[in-house]
Amino acid sequence: MTSEQAAPRSLTDLLDTLDPDNPATGVEERKHDAHDGLTIQDMLDRVGVRSFGAALLVPSLILVSPLSIIPLMPTIGGLVILTISIQAFFGRSHLWLPRFLASRRLTGPQLKRAVTYLRKPAAWLDRKSRHRLRFLSRPPMDRIALLSVMVVAATWPFLEILPMFTSVSAGGIALVAFALMVRDGFVLIAGYIVLGFSLAVVAALLIGIF
Repeated sequence: MTSEQAAPRSLTDLLDTLDPDNPATGVEERKHDAHDGLTIQDMLDRVGVRSFGAALLVPSLILVSPLSIIPLMPTIGGLVILTISIQAFFGRSHLWLPRFLASRRLTGPQLKRAVTYLRKPAAWLDRKSRHRLRFLSRPPMDRIALLSVMVVAATWPFLEILPMFTSVSAGGIALVAFALMVRDGFVLIAGYIVLGFSLAVVAALLIGIF
């Protein structure tokens, strides 16, 4: 990724960068009009190469949306989130994705469906968020958040048959990623609660199987 696009400052801003009907997504410097669809790399380039919180939001929000029912989408999303969070955990300054993940594409109608579905909850969360308990989202505490994201995302390929459960887990990751982006410790705690619930369900499933 080579773009130096400034990272969005809110969930609404992030959705605007992906919305096919937003004029800004089709301007020349964007390289690709979102009406024609965007690859994962295109999406991450649009939110900036330096903001790992914003980058984590892209795949997690896609999985919160109805697109989570697309076969293999939870697995691909989980791998993207794992790749991003591992790099953030080890302090990389720029994000990199392997080609087999970066080249995955969503069509224009799929993007529009996801963005439309997420508009209202994103606007609500933007209104409620503010700088609170900022130490929870700063180093070294942010490593706890990234580690929890990695652990939860690693379970998704094994839970491909439960897309709705993946959406709940992705919602937790989206809360954590958003909290890291805007430095809101209260939202981060809410994300931890959702991720803790997700891991409890996974543990219960494993106990039931074995």
